[in-house]
Amino acid sequence: QIKQGEVFMNRSVTNVFRLQVLAVVGVLSMAVAGSAVAQDNEDPFKRGAYWSVTGIHVNDGSGLKYAVHLANSWMRNQEFAKSKGWISGYHVLSNAYPRKGEPNVYLVTIFNEMTSAAEDDKRAKEWLEFNKSTMAKMEAESGDRAGYRTVGSEVLLTEMLKR
Repeated sequence: QIKQGEVFMNRSVTNVFRLQVLAVVGVLSMAVAGSAVAQDNEDPFKRGAYWSVTGIHVNDGSGLKYAVHLANSWMRNQEFAKSKGWISGYHVLSNAYPRKGEPNVYLVTIFNEMTSAAEDDKRAKEWLEFNKSTMAKMEAESGDRAGYRTVGSEVLLTEMLKR
């Protein structure tokens, strides 16, 4: 269930697998595009870090409740991942002027490489130990948050660094 760069306890196994497949397809398409460009001239960019961005819709009147969760639980877990070297950074961004249908909070996690299934399993065990929890309990806690927030979008971006 746990994959580098994700909001670990809020993702199902299916979402993690889907995101990992999308990332691999993205990297492969960049490689194919890059090889075509390289035939004509040097590609001016190289791949940098991955940025996992999750758009969150917070229900009216629930901003403080969700902010407390982010400050006390989500950031604590991100700091754990950072201390393990699994991620290089993270951000909580507020959309000050969301248009209709846009998320009002974005959660960003930055990491440098995709992980294998074996590494995912290893990390899952470490997460459960760190949180002194079970997968069932963590899934239930995520479900409880559905009462005041909705995950609206997820994108996986790759930073393009100038050579």
